[in-house]
Amino acid sequence: MIRALFGAVQLIAFIIVLAAVFSGGWFLYSGLAHGPDGEARGDGIVALTGGEARVQTGVRLLAEERGQRLLISGANPIATLGEIRTAAGAESALFECCVDVGIEAADTIGNAAETAAWAAGHGYSRLVVVTSDFHMPRALLELRSAMPGTDLVAYGVKTAPPWADERSARRWAQEYLKYAAVQARVIRDRVAG
Repeated sequence: MIRALFGAVQLIAFIIVLAAVFSGGWFLYSGLAHGPDGEARGDGIVALTGGEARVQTGVRLLAEERGQRLLISGANPIATLGEIRTAAGAESALFECCVDVGIEAADTIGNAAETAAWAAGHGYSRLVVVTSDFHMPRALLELRSAMPGTDLVAYGVKTAPPWADERSARRWAQEYLKYAAVQARVIRDRVAG
């Protein structure tokens, strides 16, 4: 009896390790594969704030007419529109006509809710998503969960790969743990629903 129980525990541990290795490999592949896409086009563009030239990239894509409007999701609520425009490098006319600034999102779940409401309000069914490459897998999970019928086109802003230095390795590892938690939640919700 004890031997059978020990064997079952070993099997479960093996399955967990195998799942973690597969999930980690997929996360790394997905993050590295979601780079700039020269063909990326959508009804709208959403740039998730947080660094690595995300907002500037979103503005550039809007100027290239890759979408009708740009949502800057998760902007600092104390920043003025002029400060955001200057930091984004946007021309005044482009910013005033076609850029919306969302200040409600404080995290990726908030980005997804803010983006879903914005897309629904404009009737958009295809969005170009701009965020850092390491953040893209989790961002796409959250966005798909919030708006399952929307076509999402990833436009990753390249960052240093995890093997470049200690800071990059730590950033990718922390993001993987967040991704794994979201992935587990999504799977749980599918099973429960």
